[in-house]
Amino acid sequence: MRFHIEHTTEYDYPDPASESFSELRLRPRDSLRQKVTRHQTLIEPGVLVESHIDYFGNYVETISIPYRHQRLVISSACEVETKPFNDALGAFDLTIAEARQMYQERRRELHDFLRPSQYVRMVDPVREMASDLLPEAAPFAESLLRLNDHLYRTLRYLPGATDSGTTVEQFLLRREGVCQDFAHLMIAICRAAGLPARYVSGYIETDPPLGDDGKPSEALIGAVATHAWIEVFTPTGYWVGLDPTNNMLDGERHVQIGIGRDYADVPPLKGVFKGGLAQRLSVQVRMTREE
Repeated sequence: MRFHIEHTTEYDYPDPASESFSELRLRPRDSLRQKVTRHQTLIEPGVLVESHIDYFGNYVETISIPYRHQRLVISSACEVETKPFNDALGAFDLTIAEARQMYQERRRELHDFLRPSQYVRMVDPVREMASDLLPEAAPFAESLLRLNDHLYRTLRYLPGATDSGTTVEQFLLRREGVCQDFAHLMIAICRAAGLPARYVSGYIETDPPLGDDGKPSEALIGAVATHAWIEVFTPTGYWVGLDPTNNMLDGERHVQIGIGRDYADVPPLKGVFKGGLAQRLSVQVRMTREE
């Protein structure tokens, strides 16, 4: 599938900011499952945009505005082609314990995705869920799909119930939140069971397009701005994506921006400014499928 994606973030400062610095993670990744054919970032007021690749292989842009400004607009536009990743878990005939044994030779490479992180903490309730849902003797692939389904059925998607700083412990108390919370909890359960798991930030096509028969396809749940899901490392050396918010494997309607240990590694935009405390933020994302 081919998508045209426009992502616009606007800050208004009632009292002008004297300077600001921002770090952007808005350009999707190039990978086996997707290819970025065009990307452009526009900044208002106009400043130089510098770029680099971060520790996790994500594309990062930075901007610095060293003078007074009352408005900052960041516009990112890209075209991405996604590819199917069919039956990504279907070939596995081994248990959780056997999979863990096969990770031993790559533990240094996978270390970051096996340990607790800022928003992913292996507290006692998480360890209990890992023991119940990912027992050592259970089939690897079947258990991951069952975990995905369990979170989808037992947690409630409710925008506004949590914020970007909500931890796994806080989410478990409420059991309602957004895709970021679903992803953090599923990652925590996988890591508690000894399975390497990482956070994925991206876009998802939420509006149901018309199929070949003229009928709309399934609508998907996702954030207004960006979506979140997870990837689990398989013993064959591939990262397989699971989306607990929609109870599905990631597919052609998912577009990856970045990966990390949790949300703290891949926020779409973060920065600082010098000025008054007040600011108004608005975000608009448009994702359109192209023929």
